[in-house]
Amino acid sequence: MTKLFILVDDDPLNNLLLKKTIEKNCEGSNVKDFIEPELALLYIENEFEEKYSESKIILFLDINMPTLTGWDFLEEFEKFSPVIKNQFKIYILSSSIDPADIKRAKQNPLVLDFIEKPINKNFLLKIFI
Repeated sequence: MTKLFILVDDDPLNNLLLKKTIEKNCEGSNVKDFIEPELALLYIENEFEEKYSESKIILFLDINMPTLTGWDFLEEFEKFSPVIKNQFKIYILSSSIDPADIKRAKQNPLVLDFIEKPINKNFLLKIFI
């Protein structure tokens, strides 16, 4: 079964490292990465409005980005139809260890968890199942 991962992080190096980690540890995975959160939102809107998949799409979202923060991204994502939103599992992936960020992520109903960078193989395998 192919699993789709979407990475939204303004740091291309972080995206590359995570993409390689996913591809190495999650056989059959497909990874789309975006350094501009606006482009990720457009991609999601265009690709998933008419398509529905039983398998969940895993989205890793950075918080601190210059044009649109992770929080802004989630506000825009919330506007999508339930058909789109129900296909996604969203994880905040950040180097921030600010307790306010962690609390905010855990209180957001769209977010499953807050994960500190870098992500490890064990966590990937846990969510891949």
